[in-house]
Amino acid sequence: MGVEYRQTPEILRTEDQEQRRARLEEHRARLRDAFGPFRHTCQVATVHARSSEAIDACDHVFAASRTVYMTLGDIAEGATDVSAFHVALDHYWTAVHELGKAVRLEEP
Repeated sequence: MGVEYRQTPEILRTEDQEQRRARLEEHRARLRDAFGPFRHTCQVATVHARSSEAIDACDHVFAASRTVYMTLGDIAEGATDVSAFHVALDHYWTAVHELGKAVRLEEP
C-alpha cells in the first residue's frame, strides 16, 4: 500500500479538477488491487502475533489504510481538501511504525 501512497502526491498536484478526479479513480483502482495481498498480510500477522499490542497495531495499520483510501475518494469527489490526504497518510505511517515496534518487541 505504501508504494502506491508514495505516488499519490503527484496525482493530487493535478490542477484540473476533472483530470485529478479521473487520475484518483485510476489510482484507487490500483489501491484496490493491492488491497487483497495487503489484507492477507495483515491477517497472517494477526494470526501469528503473540501479544495484544501486535494485534492492535496490525488492526490500526489496516484501519489507517482504509481511511487513506476513503479520503482519496472524498478528494476525488471534491468533498474534502487535499490536505486531508496528508493527515490520513501521517496516521498510516505512524501506525506502520507502531506495528514495527510491536513486532520487534515480540522477537524471542
